[in-house]
Amino acid sequence: MHWWKKIIESIKAGDVLDTPGKGMNGGNSGKFKINSIDSSKIVISSGNTSVHLEKECFDVLEVAFAKNPNLWLRCASSHSNEAFANSADMLIRERTGSQLARGNYVCSMLEKAGLVKYSMRDNKKWIKLS
Repeated sequence: MHWWKKIIESIKAGDVLDTPGKGMNGGNSGKFKINSIDSSKIVISSGNTSVHLEKECFDVLEVAFAKNPNLWLRCASSHSNEAFANSADMLIRERTGSQLARGNYVCSMLEKAGLVKYSMRDNKKWIKLS
């Protein structure tokens, strides 16, 4: 899919990115490092944890925005078994069947690639098409 190519062209191993954080200024954002990139996944480290972001984590969001260009998706990821409603994390969990909280990392990379932009709604940070 088109987004995946744009993402892997926009980041490289060794890059350090910020999670979306709170508010437009990204308060309380965390940092994560891109460890490796291949044709099917991006491996990051967040703290002491290694997280695999499969291509399908990005593809599901590209499809959702293709179906509804006016879509807004919440950036925040929940570390519980329940993802936040209307979130990128929820779509990723439904697609992958995994309960790992990965939406915030994916949103960060989509924003870095210029595919989405952050916006505020109801005091929450969301992504929408650029």
